Amino acid sequence: MSHSEALKNLYHSVNPDAKNVYVVPLIRFSHKKTDYLYLLYKDLIEGHDLKVRSISIFDHFKLIAAILSNRNSILHYHWFEFQDVKSLLGMPWKLFCIYVFQKLGGTVIWTIHNEFPHDRKYLDLHLYLHRKMAKWSKALHVHCNKAVDIMSNRLMCDRDKFHVIPHPSYPLDPMDKFEARELLRSRYAVDINDDETVLLMFGNISRYKRMDLVATLIMEYDLKCKLMIVGPVKKGNEKLYKKLSVYEESDERIRVIPDFVEEDQVSWFYSASDIAVFNYREILSSGSYHMALAFQKTIIAPNIGCLSEETENPNVHLFNSQNELKELITFHISENRFDDKA
Repeated sequence: MSHSEALKNLYHSVNPDAKNVYVVPLIRFSHKKTDYLYLLYKDLIEGHDLKVRSISIFDHFKLIAAILSNRNSILHYHWFEFQDVKSLLGMPWKLFCIYVFQKLGGTVIWTIHNEFPHDRKYLDLHLYLHRKMAKWSKALHVHCNKAVDIMSNRLMCDRDKFHVIPHPSYPLDPMDKFEARELLRSRYAVDINDDETVLLMFGNISRYKRMDLVATLIMEYDLKCKLMIVGPVKKGNEKLYKKLSVYEESDERIRVIPDFVEEDQVSWFYSASDIAVFNYREILSSGSYHMALAFQKTIIAPNIGCLSEETENPNVHLFNSQNELKELITFHISENRFDDKA
């Protein structure tokens, strides 16, 4: 069953008469191979049974207008959180619109992507808001059974309210490794040799990913590899980026590219790499992880959240401590060099 079919079944089970689904935040229709929301709703968008309407965080008033004109509507909300005082100021208005929507007969579904905000700010307030959102929601969507275990306790919700629909896969095709490395050399000035083992940490630069610990590990143990850290700097993580920049200046094996990567160039970085490394402090599900799966990379990741259900995948190697992370990286760098020589 496709993700869209599973979603359609979920929608029908909670509101069989619904014809409109309002999605928050906006779906990026310009990124049809890498936007999570587009891939999740793709078949529904292209079908005729339901009308999928995407609403920005600034247009929540449209939810009230919509429910007044059509009581049989569904609001499917993603990433219900805030990062700073400025975004906090907008939360009362969002809460009001969601509350009115469900009070007037609308059906709310909330996809839970994170156990709590990755920056760990305002945790008590987030917990209060998340429990409110869970109470107002007719169904809670998560990507794995482990997330049900975690979030049912945290939100004080019955497990029957949760619905597991896996993370959508990314329709991304690998390219020749040496061609990809040549593109990185010419377009991004990455000093990378064809016989070098390349580790990749792809996605927003943020503290919870503990990228700096991986860079430190590479330097302290003098591992023969190249570590590429690629992605825009998440708001509030400027100090982390400065630390990584210092590492880059002091060690030629560390390369930091703090930019948003266009969709047609994502393949360059994954295809040029041998190993995708993830060092999350906490996580439920990860888009970058699923991108690495699409490119059939060797994956090193922590044994937490939905990742803990990936033990049967031969390309996935999970660790339970930073010492195990070091051992896995060291082993797979050596194994990759042996395979290249073979």
